[in-house]
Amino acid sequence: MNCCLRQVPIRLAYAVGACLLGIGTATGAAAEIDAQRVTALVQQLNADDAGDRDAAERELTELGRGDADALLAALPSPDQRMPPEVAMRLDRIRAAVQQDVAESALSASRLTLDMQDAKLADIFAAIEKQTGNRLIDFREQFGQQPADVPLTVTADDADFWPVVDRLLDDANLSPYPYSGEDGLGIVERPPEELRRSGRATYVGPLRLEPIAVQAQRGLRSPEQSNLHVGLEASWEPRLEPIALSLDAASLQVTADDGRSIPLATQMNVIDVELQPGSFASDLTLPLELPAREATMLSTIAGTLTVLAPGKKAEFKFDKLKDAEGVEQTIAGVTVAVDRVRKNGPVWEVYMRVRVAGPETGLESHRSWVYQNLAWLVNPAGEKVEDVGIETVSQGVDEIGFAYIYEIPEDDIAGYQWIYQSPAAIMSVPLEFELHDIPLP
Repeated sequence: MNCCLRQVPIRLAYAVGACLLGIGTATGAAAEIDAQRVTALVQQLNADDAGDRDAAERELTELGRGDADALLAALPSPDQRMPPEVAMRLDRIRAAVQQDVAESALSASRLTLDMQDAKLADIFAAIEKQTGNRLIDFREQFGQQPADVPLTVTADDADFWPVVDRLLDDANLSPYPYSGEDGLGIVERPPEELRRSGRATYVGPLRLEPIAVQAQRGLRSPEQSNLHVGLEASWEPRLEPIALSLDAASLQVTADDGRSIPLATQMNVIDVELQPGSFASDLTLPLELPAREATMLSTIAGTLTVLAPGKKAEFKFDKLKDAEGVEQTIAGVTVAVDRVRKNGPVWEVYMRVRVAGPETGLESHRSWVYQNLAWLVNPAGEKVEDVGIETVSQGVDEIGFAYIYEIPEDDIAGYQWIYQSPAAIMSVPLEFELHDIPLP
């Protein structure tokens, strides 16, 4: 199959007030922001002259583009005493800064390499150091004998996937995306499998490749004729997507005879099943069968939407004996401890996690929240894992649990409870185009 593919610009929709880099806690870089200047600019947001207010908003936004974490940590939180226009402008500043960081965080990872006659393990280590994408030599698990052949790889600020595709082609290797480990497995390429380079389009952190085309022509019942195009969507190993879906209305398919090929489904969204611990999934496009004159699909274009978690944050709660309705918010996620009680031989922590924004991932995709970790820390600083979890409430943007712990003390005073969760859930639309896919 000879597919000519080109990348289409990415459009990002910022769904929650945070980004993959994580927002809500100050970092060591916060000292680089002039706190007095920020305070003065915030006061200027309430100036009598509209031009002065606009200038302050622009300067604060620019400060955030230089150091987003520090600026967002330095901005005051809205309260009832704050003038409405100041609160509105602060919301706009936060949204603009977070949008900029999101666009950067959700771009393809970049690689600069110049490794001559290097070992595969050393190349993998260099890639992980620069991108956070872990590649695992999985050949022994497949009963394959790892060959330590010297490899040369060069890249000058290049996207992750094209560099990796060329490397795997040179080494006669192929990804095994279902390793179940914290990294993309790499194995020997089967003899019948073609080279990877030039066969996929790269859209942000995604790699999209046509892998199969199946046609069926109904001779007795022409309405049973159809065409199924199979695509493989792979993502950089650093990502943990919650959901992947195709907007059916966005899909435009054109054959080489100039005719449009409609979808053979009434669904508005085609969901892609994602398996935990995997780094790729298949997507099938059900299309109407083109006319016999068509020999290939000249264009398949559409929008894939990725629902992805942001950087993890830790919510820490002290004074558990008196905890009741205590809330903490980091970026777009709020964690509330409703009560902590002793129930026979165990202690129970009743809590709720709430996600702000229109794309919370809780209404239809709850799997991510069940992966969150929570533990107690005793007065000696030792970690105490839970012995059970119970779902106690569910809503559109909120879900509640009871975490159960066994501790030797009859009093939980001096313990700390820590809950770990992504600081945001992001909905990311990615536009793609594929070209010249031959028909059977």
